[in-house]
Amino acid sequence: MIKKRYVKSRNVTKIVFEHPASVQADAIELIADRHGWTPLAFDRLRNGKWKLVQELEPGAAMQFRYRVHRGGGVDYWNDADADGLVPNDHGSENAVVAA
Repeated sequence: MIKKRYVKSRNVTKIVFEHPASVQADAIELIADRHGWTPLAFDRLRNGKWKLVQELEPGAAMQFRYRVHRGGGVDYWNDADADGLVPNDHGSENAVVAA
């Protein structure tokens, strides 16, 4: 799930990425063009949900995927709540979120 909230005092949009507690994973990471595809780890909250917050400037967009670690394997997911999808160099698609 993706939630957006504009912060007028800082002129940024907070993008909240969340996964429900029902997602069985050892770790979840966000990989995005904005960070050179370097993984950023989600926090596992006390209620079991997974959460990560990023900020985008007005008019900015970010391509991303989720990297999900479980049982010694790795899966890559897109988010159904993304603003769109774009082809990538690996024969699949990246999700896109815009501020």
